[in-house]
Amino acid sequence: MKVFEIFETIQGEGLYAGAVTTFIRFAGCSLKCPECDTLQAWKNDEFDDVGVPYIVEVVKDVSHRPRHICITGGEPLEQPQEEMFSLLQALQGWHGGAGLESIVIETNGAQDVSWLLNKPFRNVTHLSIDFKLPSTGKHEQMLESNFTSLAPRDVIKFICRDEEDMEYARVFLEKIRKENTRPVVLFHALGGEPANWLSTTLLGWDSLLERYEFRIGVQLHKLFKMR
Repeated sequence: MKVFEIFETIQGEGLYAGAVTTFIRFAGCSLKCPECDTLQAWKNDEFDDVGVPYIVEVVKDVSHRPRHICITGGEPLEQPQEEMFSLLQALQGWHGGAGLESIVIETNGAQDVSWLLNKPFRNVTHLSIDFKLPSTGKHEQMLESNFTSLAPRDVIKFICRDEEDMEYARVFLEKIRKENTRPVVLFHALGGEPANWLSTTLLGWDSLLERYEFRIGVQLHKLFKMR
């Protein structure tokens, strides 16, 4: 696997925003969204392949007893499935007695997540799937099936540039609302700044408010200029 960096910082978004988290950032992403905040992790040809034991040891060096681990990129699900499966199994073993509470996999919605479902490590693993909206130019690459089999501990994330993005998200959620099990739906304004129109618009979605657990968030890592 191609690892860009492993480090500890404050989680900037999602269910564990504000929590001290150990990040495993993988290198390489074929989607290449124009507003990406990790452009430096797009390329993977500059990194040597490393195995699961190496990654596990570095995580231990960074944080002796991590409570939260975030697997991100780049795009982590472009790494070899067999090796990613082995890594998740190894990390899942720290759940409970070793103090691990959560593993979050941040993925972009264009990568198939079906192979991650119904696995033993799902008791501690949460999916955070970023649905790319029209302002990114990548919305047609989203796999609808990624968003219809999620658990309540998973997150569908929308980062909205404007009300056109918000309306696209609403139409999509209406389309799939009977096919999932109440995942959290998280909205951010582009750039991490608070935006009142997000909450005003969301409060008008009566039929959807009964189906999803909505949250409005601010991207703390952008707001506080964190790593």
